[in-house]
Amino acid sequence: MRIPVVTITDDRRAAPPPPGLSDILWALASPRDGIEHIHVAPAPGRALITYFLRAADDHTALGTARLVTDRAISHSPALRGWRRL
Repeated sequence: MRIPVVTITDDRRAAPPPPGLSDILWALASPRDGIEHIHVAPAPGRALITYFLRAADDHTALGTARLVTDRAISHSPALRGWRRL
């Protein structure tokens, strides 16, 4: 089990991320991503996303977490204006 953390931000506003962010991430994850659990810690203008996933090493785990996050940002209208740090 690997536990990478990804931060997303929206510099244009100080609002927290949309409700249901973890549901958005789950909806755009695939079984091959190996995700077991997603935890979102929202804050004004940002969110820390912690992934618990199966991966061979830390580098692969972080790559998968970034890929899923980027997929959500690019496909979800609720995340328009958000970006991954």
